[in-house]
Amino acid sequence: MGLLDRLSEPAVWEAFYEYKASLALPRRETELLRKFIDEKAYLPVCGLIRSGGRFPLPKKSVISKLSSQKKRTVYTYPEAENRVLKLLTYLMLRKYDAAFPSVLYSFRPGRTAKDALKSLLRSPVRRMYTYKADVSNYFNSIEIPRLLPMLGSALADDPELYRFLAALLTEPEALENGRTVTEQKGIMAGTPLASFFANLFLSDLDAHFERLGVPYRRYSDDIILFGSTPEEAAGHAEFVRSFLAEKGLSLNSSKECFSSPEEGFTFLGFIVRGDTVDVAPVSVRKLKAKMRRKTRALARWRDKNALDGEKAAKAFIRVFTRKLFENPSGSELTWTYWFFPVINTAESLREIDRYAQDCVRFLISGKRTKGRFAVSYERIRALGLKSLVHAYYDFSEEERARRGK
Repeated sequence: MGLLDRLSEPAVWEAFYEYKASLALPRRETELLRKFIDEKAYLPVCGLIRSGGRFPLPKKSVISKLSSQKKRTVYTYPEAENRVLKLLTYLMLRKYDAAFPSVLYSFRPGRTAKDALKSLLRSPVRRMYTYKADVSNYFNSIEIPRLLPMLGSALADDPELYRFLAALLTEPEALENGRTVTEQKGIMAGTPLASFFANLFLSDLDAHFERLGVPYRRYSDDIILFGSTPEEAAGHAEFVRSFLAEKGLSLNSSKECFSSPEEGFTFLGFIVRGDTVDVAPVSVRKLKAKMRRKTRALARWRDKNALDGEKAAKAFIRVFTRKLFENPSGSELTWTYWFFPVINTAESLREIDRYAQDCVRFLISGKRTKGRFAVSYERIRALGLKSLVHAYYDFSEEERARRGK
Protein backbone atom coordinates (compact mmCIF):
# COMPACT_ATOMS: atom_id res chain seq x y z
CA MET A 1 0.00 0.00 0.00
CA GLY A 2 1.36 3.41 -1.02
CA LEU A 3 1.42 6.41 1.29
CA LEU A 4 -1.33 8.19 -0.64
CA ASP A 5 -3.69 5.32 0.24
CA ARG A 6 -2.93 5.76 3.93
CA LEU A 7 -4.02 9.40 3.94
CA SER A 8 -7.67 8.41 4.21
CA GLU A 9 -7.22 5.95 7.10
CA PRO A 10 -8.72 7.17 10.41
CA ALA A 11 -6.13 5.21 12.43
CA VAL A 12 -3.30 7.03 10.66
CA TRP A 13 -4.86 10.38 11.50
CA GLU A 14 -5.29 9.32 15.12
CA ALA A 15 -1.61 8.40 15.36
CA PHE A 16 -0.72 11.75 13.80
CA TYR A 17 -2.93 13.54 16.31
CA GLU A 18 -1.23 11.79 19.22
CA TYR A 19 2.15 12.83 17.85
CA LYS A 20 1.13 16.47 17.40
CA ALA A 21 -0.49 16.60 20.83
CA SER A 22 2.75 15.31 22.37
CA LEU A 23 4.51 18.42 21.03
CA ALA A 24 2.39 20.63 23.26
CA LEU A 25 0.89 22.68 20.45
CA PRO A 26 -1.19 25.72 21.37
CA ARG A 27 -4.57 24.49 22.55
CA ARG A 28 -6.38 26.22 19.68
CA GLU A 29 -4.31 24.35 17.09
CA THR A 30 -4.89 21.03 18.84
CA GLU A 31 -8.63 21.68 18.92
CA LEU A 32 -8.70 22.55 15.21
CA LEU A 33 -6.83 19.38 14.31
CA ARG A 34 -9.19 17.31 16.46
CA LYS A 35 -12.19 18.87 14.74
CA PHE A 36 -10.65 18.30 11.29
CA ILE A 37 -10.14 14.61 12.07
CA ASP A 38 -13.52 14.07 13.72
CA GLU A 39 -15.34 15.62 10.75
CA LYS A 40 -13.17 13.59 8.34
CA ALA A 41 -12.50 16.84 6.50
CA TYR A 42 -9.48 15.18 4.94
CA LEU A 43 -11.57 12.90 2.74
CA PRO A 44 -12.34 15.45 -0.03
CA VAL A 45 -8.64 16.27 -0.29
CA CYS A 46 -7.74 12.58 -0.39
CA GLY A 47 -10.35 12.05 -3.10
CA LEU A 48 -8.86 14.87 -5.16
CA ILE A 49 -5.38 13.38 -4.84
CA ARG A 50 -6.50 9.85 -5.74
CA SER A 51 -8.46 11.08 -8.76
CA GLY A 52 -5.46 12.96 -10.12
CA GLY A 53 -7.31 16.27 -10.09
CA ARG A 54 -5.45 19.56 -10.05
CA PHE A 55 -4.34 20.50 -6.56
CA PRO A 56 -5.18 24.07 -5.41
CA LEU A 57 -2.48 26.63 -6.17
CA PRO A 58 -0.23 27.72 -3.33
CA LYS A 59 -0.49 31.29 -2.11
CA LYS A 60 2.71 33.32 -2.29
CA SER A 61 3.58 35.80 0.47
CA VAL A 62 6.63 37.97 1.07
CA ILE A 63 7.37 38.52 4.74
CA SER A 64 10.04 40.43 6.64
CA LYS A 65 12.67 38.42 8.46
CA LEU A 66 12.96 39.27 12.15
CA SER A 67 15.84 41.59 13.10
CA SER A 68 16.59 42.19 9.41
CA GLN A 69 15.57 44.30 6.45
CA LYS A 70 15.59 41.17 4.29
CA LYS A 71 12.44 39.66 2.84
CA ARG A 72 11.50 36.00 2.70
CA THR A 73 9.15 34.38 0.20
CA VAL A 74 6.89 31.67 1.56
CA TYR A 75 4.04 29.62 0.13
CA THR A 76 0.93 28.21 1.77
CA TYR A 77 -1.82 25.86 0.62
CA PRO A 78 -5.46 26.15 1.77
CA GLU A 79 -6.05 24.85 5.30
CA ALA A 80 -7.51 21.42 4.49
CA GLU A 81 -4.90 20.67 1.83
CA ASN A 82 -2.14 21.90 4.12
CA ARG A 83 -3.21 19.54 6.91
CA VAL A 84 -3.22 16.58 4.55
CA LEU A 85 0.24 17.53 3.29
CA LYS A 86 1.45 17.74 6.89
CA LEU A 87 0.34 14.16 7.47
CA LEU A 88 1.96 13.06 4.21
CA THR A 89 5.23 14.74 5.23
CA TYR A 90 5.05 13.07 8.63
CA LEU A 91 4.67 9.66 6.96
CA MET A 92 7.40 10.28 4.39
CA LEU A 93 9.97 11.49 6.90
CA ARG A 94 9.48 8.31 8.89
CA LYS A 95 9.26 5.81 6.06
CA TYR A 96 12.35 7.10 4.24
CA ASP A 97 14.43 8.30 7.18
CA ALA A 98 16.96 5.46 6.86
CA ALA A 99 17.94 6.74 3.42
CA PHE A 100 19.45 9.91 4.88
CA PRO A 101 23.06 10.03 6.17
CA SER A 102 23.50 10.15 9.93
CA VAL A 103 25.16 13.59 9.75
CA LEU A 104 21.88 15.20 8.66
CA TYR A 105 19.77 16.41 11.59
CA SER A 106 16.95 18.53 10.17
CA PHE A 107 13.31 17.40 10.21
CA ARG A 108 14.12 13.85 11.28
CA PRO A 109 12.16 11.78 13.80
CA GLY A 110 13.89 11.57 17.16
CA ARG A 111 16.47 14.22 16.26
CA THR A 112 16.69 17.91 17.06
CA ALA A 113 19.09 20.75 16.37
CA LYS A 114 20.33 20.37 19.94
CA ASP A 115 21.24 16.76 19.17
CA ALA A 116 23.35 17.95 16.24
CA LEU A 117 25.42 20.17 18.51
CA LYS A 118 25.63 17.62 21.31
CA SER A 119 26.89 14.97 18.90
CA LEU A 120 29.65 17.33 17.73
CA LEU A 121 30.71 18.06 21.28
CA ARG A 122 31.30 14.36 21.85
CA SER A 123 34.05 14.53 19.17
CA PRO A 124 37.35 16.49 19.29
CA VAL A 125 35.99 19.49 17.34
CA ARG A 126 36.97 21.97 20.07
CA ARG A 127 40.59 21.44 18.99
CA MET A 128 39.86 21.71 15.26
CA TYR A 129 39.42 24.44 12.65
CA THR A 130 35.86 25.26 11.66
CA TYR A 131 34.14 26.07 8.40
CA LYS A 132 30.53 27.23 8.60
CA ALA A 133 28.23 28.05 5.71
CA ASP A 134 24.62 28.85 4.93
CA VAL A 135 22.97 28.08 1.59
CA SER A 136 21.43 31.24 0.18
CA ASN A 137 17.64 31.11 -0.24
CA TYR A 138 17.95 27.33 -0.22
CA PHE A 139 14.32 26.20 -0.43
CA ASN A 140 13.22 28.51 -3.21
CA SER A 141 16.47 28.19 -5.21
CA ILE A 142 16.35 24.43 -5.75
CA GLU A 143 15.89 23.72 -9.45
CA ILE A 144 13.12 21.18 -9.81
CA PRO A 145 14.58 19.39 -12.88
CA ARG A 146 17.63 18.58 -10.71
CA LEU A 147 15.49 17.36 -7.82
CA LEU A 148 13.06 15.12 -9.69
CA PRO A 149 15.54 12.31 -10.59
CA MET A 150 16.63 12.15 -6.95
CA LEU A 151 13.01 12.07 -5.81
CA GLY A 152 12.15 9.36 -8.31
CA SER A 153 15.01 7.21 -7.05
CA ALA A 154 14.11 7.76 -3.39
CA LEU A 155 10.43 6.91 -4.00
CA ALA A 156 11.03 4.06 -6.43
CA ASP A 157 8.79 1.83 -4.29
CA ASP A 158 5.85 4.26 -4.51
CA PRO A 159 5.40 5.55 -8.09
CA GLU A 160 1.97 7.06 -7.37
CA LEU A 161 3.44 9.18 -4.59
CA TYR A 162 6.21 10.31 -6.92
CA ARG A 163 3.73 11.33 -9.63
CA PHE A 164 1.70 13.37 -7.14
CA LEU A 165 4.74 15.16 -5.73
CA ALA A 166 6.19 15.78 -9.19
CA ALA A 167 2.91 17.41 -10.22
CA LEU A 168 3.05 19.75 -7.23
CA LEU A 169 6.69 20.64 -7.87
CA THR A 170 6.26 21.29 -11.59
CA GLU A 171 3.09 23.37 -11.21
CA PRO A 172 4.23 26.72 -12.70
CA GLU A 173 1.57 28.92 -11.10
CA ALA A 174 0.89 30.43 -7.69
CA LEU A 175 -1.51 32.98 -6.24
CA GLU A 176 -0.18 36.40 -5.29
CA ASN A 177 -2.44 39.17 -4.02
CA GLY A 178 -5.45 37.39 -5.44
CA ARG A 179 -4.08 36.90 -8.95
CA THR A 180 -2.35 34.02 -10.70
CA VAL A 181 1.37 34.40 -11.37
CA THR A 182 3.83 32.13 -13.16
CA GLU A 183 7.27 31.73 -11.64
CA GLN A 184 10.00 29.35 -10.49
CA LYS A 185 9.06 28.41 -6.91
CA GLY A 186 11.71 25.87 -5.97
CA ILE A 187 10.46 23.52 -3.25
CA MET A 188 8.27 26.29 -1.81
CA ALA A 189 9.46 27.37 1.61
CA GLY A 190 6.58 27.34 4.07
CA THR A 191 4.86 24.27 2.69
CA PRO A 192 5.04 21.01 4.70
CA LEU A 193 6.70 18.88 2.03
CA ALA A 194 9.60 21.31 1.63
CA SER A 195 11.32 19.76 4.65
CA PHE A 196 11.59 16.36 2.97
CA PHE A 197 12.81 17.85 -0.30
CA ALA A 198 15.38 19.99 1.53
CA ASN A 199 16.77 16.93 3.26
CA LEU A 200 16.94 14.97 0.03
CA PHE A 201 18.52 17.52 -2.30
CA LEU A 202 21.84 17.79 -0.45
CA SER A 203 21.96 14.24 0.88
CA ASP A 204 24.83 13.39 -1.48
CA LEU A 205 26.89 16.17 0.11
CA ASP A 206 26.08 14.76 3.54
CA ALA A 207 27.05 11.27 2.41
CA HIS A 208 30.38 12.50 1.01
CA PHE A 209 31.57 13.86 4.34
CA GLU A 210 30.12 10.91 6.24
CA ARG A 211 32.19 8.54 4.08
CA LEU A 212 35.34 10.59 4.74
CA GLY A 213 34.73 10.56 8.49
CA VAL A 214 34.89 14.36 8.60
CA PRO A 215 33.16 15.99 11.59
CA TYR A 216 30.25 17.51 9.66
CA ARG A 217 26.63 18.36 10.40
CA ARG A 218 23.82 19.81 8.33
CA TYR A 219 20.57 21.23 9.57
CA SER A 220 18.52 22.21 6.51
CA ASP A 221 20.54 25.05 4.94
CA ASP A 222 23.11 25.35 7.78
CA ILE A 223 26.38 23.47 7.27
CA ILE A 224 29.31 23.12 9.64
CA LEU A 225 32.45 21.01 9.29
CA PHE A 226 35.91 20.73 10.83
CA GLY A 227 39.49 20.09 9.78
CA SER A 228 42.64 19.29 11.72
CA THR A 229 44.45 22.19 10.03
CA PRO A 230 43.34 25.45 8.37
CA GLU A 231 44.31 23.95 5.01
CA GLU A 232 42.17 20.87 5.57
CA ALA A 233 39.16 22.99 6.52
CA ALA A 234 39.73 25.17 3.46
CA GLY A 235 39.88 22.09 1.23
CA HIS A 236 36.56 20.85 2.58
CA ALA A 237 35.08 24.31 2.08
CA GLU A 238 36.13 24.32 -1.57
CA PHE A 239 34.39 20.98 -2.07
CA VAL A 240 31.19 22.41 -0.54
CA ARG A 241 31.31 25.45 -2.83
CA SER A 242 31.91 23.31 -5.93
CA PHE A 243 29.17 20.84 -4.99
CA LEU A 244 26.62 23.59 -4.43
CA ALA A 245 27.56 25.32 -7.67
CA GLU A 246 26.96 22.07 -9.56
CA LYS A 247 23.55 21.92 -7.90
CA GLY A 248 22.72 25.46 -9.00
CA LEU A 249 23.00 26.82 -5.46
CA SER A 250 25.13 29.51 -3.86
CA LEU A 251 26.31 30.41 -0.37
CA ASN A 252 25.26 33.36 1.73
CA SER A 253 28.60 35.19 1.76
CA SER A 254 27.78 37.10 4.94
CA LYS A 255 27.39 33.82 6.86
CA GLU A 256 30.36 31.92 5.44
CA CYS A 257 33.24 31.87 7.92
CA PHE A 258 36.32 30.06 9.17
CA SER A 259 37.42 29.99 12.81
CA SER A 260 40.30 28.62 14.84
CA PRO A 261 40.07 26.46 17.97
CA GLU A 262 40.81 29.57 20.05
CA GLU A 263 37.95 31.49 18.44
CA GLY A 264 35.48 28.62 18.82
CA PHE A 265 32.45 28.19 16.59
CA THR A 266 28.76 29.07 16.39
CA PHE A 267 26.04 26.70 15.21
CA LEU A 268 22.24 26.72 15.45
CA GLY A 269 22.10 29.56 17.95
CA PHE A 270 24.95 28.36 20.20
CA ILE A 271 28.57 29.42 20.55
CA VAL A 272 31.27 26.99 21.68
CA ARG A 273 34.61 28.26 22.99
CA GLY A 274 36.77 25.61 24.59
CA ASP A 275 34.70 23.98 27.30
CA THR A 276 32.13 26.81 27.36
CA VAL A 277 28.82 26.52 25.54
CA ASP A 278 26.69 29.65 25.53
CA VAL A 279 23.87 31.33 23.64
CA ALA A 280 25.39 32.77 20.47
CA PRO A 281 25.70 36.57 20.26
CA VAL A 282 23.43 36.65 17.21
CA SER A 283 20.70 34.83 19.18
CA VAL A 284 21.07 37.35 21.99
CA ARG A 285 20.83 40.24 19.54
CA LYS A 286 17.69 38.81 17.95
CA LEU A 287 15.96 38.37 21.29
CA LYS A 288 16.94 41.87 22.43
CA ALA A 289 15.67 43.28 19.13
CA LYS A 290 12.29 41.64 19.74
CA MET A 291 12.23 43.12 23.24
CA ARG A 292 13.13 46.54 21.87
CA ARG A 293 10.38 46.46 19.25
CA LYS A 294 7.79 45.34 21.77
CA THR A 295 8.90 48.02 24.24
CA ARG A 296 8.52 50.75 21.63
CA ALA A 297 5.07 49.49 20.63
CA LEU A 298 3.93 49.34 24.25
CA ALA A 299 5.34 52.79 24.96
CA ARG A 300 3.29 54.22 22.09
CA TRP A 301 0.22 52.38 23.41
CA ARG A 302 0.90 53.71 26.93
CA ASP A 303 1.29 57.31 25.78
CA LYS A 304 -1.59 57.30 23.31
CA ASN A 305 -4.02 56.04 25.96
CA ALA A 306 -2.47 57.88 28.93
CA LEU A 307 -1.99 54.59 30.75
CA ASP A 308 -0.10 53.85 33.91
CA GLY A 309 3.40 52.64 33.09
CA GLU A 310 2.95 49.47 35.12
CA LYS A 311 0.18 48.35 32.81
CA ALA A 312 2.52 48.53 29.81
CA ALA A 313 5.25 46.80 31.82
CA LYS A 314 2.92 43.94 32.75
CA ALA A 315 2.01 43.49 29.07
CA PHE A 316 5.73 43.24 28.20
CA ILE A 317 6.26 40.68 30.95
CA ARG A 318 3.32 38.56 29.80
CA VAL A 319 4.60 38.44 26.21
CA PHE A 320 8.12 37.36 27.09
CA THR A 321 7.10 35.01 29.87
CA ARG A 322 5.10 33.08 27.28
CA LYS A 323 7.91 33.17 24.74
CA LEU A 324 10.71 32.22 27.09
CA PHE A 325 9.21 29.99 29.74
CA GLU A 326 5.70 28.68 29.32
CA ASN A 327 5.87 25.83 26.81
CA PRO A 328 6.76 22.45 28.35
CA SER A 329 10.21 20.95 27.98
CA GLY A 330 9.12 18.45 25.35
CA SER A 331 8.36 21.27 22.93
CA GLU A 332 11.07 22.71 20.75
CA LEU A 333 9.18 26.02 20.69
CA THR A 334 10.33 27.28 24.08
CA TRP A 335 13.39 29.52 24.14
CA THR A 336 14.63 28.36 27.54
CA TYR A 337 14.23 24.66 26.80
CA TRP A 338 16.00 25.13 23.49
CA PHE A 339 19.10 26.53 25.18
CA PHE A 340 19.13 25.32 28.80
CA PRO A 341 19.90 21.63 28.13
CA VAL A 342 23.01 22.54 26.12
CA ILE A 343 24.63 25.68 27.57
CA ASN A 344 26.91 25.48 30.60
CA THR A 345 27.19 29.18 31.47
CA ALA A 346 24.72 31.94 32.34
CA GLU A 347 26.79 34.78 30.89
CA SER A 348 24.49 35.61 27.97
CA LEU A 349 21.43 35.07 30.14
CA ARG A 350 22.65 37.83 32.47
CA GLU A 351 22.89 40.20 29.53
CA ILE A 352 19.34 39.40 28.47
CA ASP A 353 18.04 39.74 32.04
CA ARG A 354 19.60 43.19 32.34
CA TYR A 355 18.10 44.26 29.02
CA ALA A 356 14.62 43.01 29.96
CA GLN A 357 14.83 44.87 33.27
CA ASP A 358 15.80 48.04 31.39
CA CYS A 359 12.78 47.66 29.11
CA VAL A 360 10.47 47.32 32.09
CA ARG A 361 12.07 50.28 33.87
CA PHE A 362 11.55 52.45 30.79
CA LEU A 363 7.92 51.40 30.41
CA ILE A 364 7.22 52.24 34.05
CA SER A 365 9.21 55.47 34.32
CA GLY A 366 9.09 56.77 30.76
CA LYS A 367 12.78 57.61 31.14
CA ARG A 368 15.87 56.37 29.36
CA THR A 369 18.20 58.37 31.60
CA LYS A 370 19.61 57.24 34.93
CA GLY A 371 16.27 58.25 36.41
CA ARG A 372 14.86 54.92 35.26
CA PHE A 373 16.82 53.22 38.04
CA ALA A 374 14.39 54.72 40.53
CA VAL A 375 12.34 51.67 39.56
CA SER A 376 13.82 49.03 41.84
CA TYR A 377 14.53 45.42 40.96
CA GLU A 378 12.17 44.37 43.75
CA ARG A 379 9.36 46.32 42.08
CA ILE A 380 10.14 44.68 38.75
CA ARG A 381 10.07 41.23 40.31
CA ALA A 382 6.77 42.01 42.00
CA LEU A 383 5.27 42.65 38.57
CA GLY A 384 6.22 39.09 37.58
CA LEU A 385 9.42 39.45 35.54
CA LYS A 386 11.27 36.13 35.76
CA SER A 387 15.04 35.87 35.68
CA LEU A 388 16.58 33.67 32.99
CA VAL A 389 19.66 33.22 35.17
CA HIS A 390 17.63 31.96 38.14
CA ALA A 391 15.55 29.72 35.88
CA TYR A 392 18.72 28.27 34.35
CA TYR A 393 20.22 27.38 37.73
CA ASP A 394 16.91 25.87 38.85
CA PHE A 395 16.85 23.82 35.64
CA SER A 396 20.45 22.69 36.18
CA GLU A 397 19.70 21.54 39.72
CA GLU A 398 16.65 19.63 38.54
CA GLU A 399 18.71 17.96 35.80
CA ARG A 400 21.41 16.93 38.26
CA ALA A 401 18.79 15.54 40.62
CA ARG A 402 17.11 13.67 37.78
CA ARG A 403 20.42 12.08 36.80
CA GLY A 404 21.27 11.26 40.38
CA LYS A 405 24.28 13.56 40.49
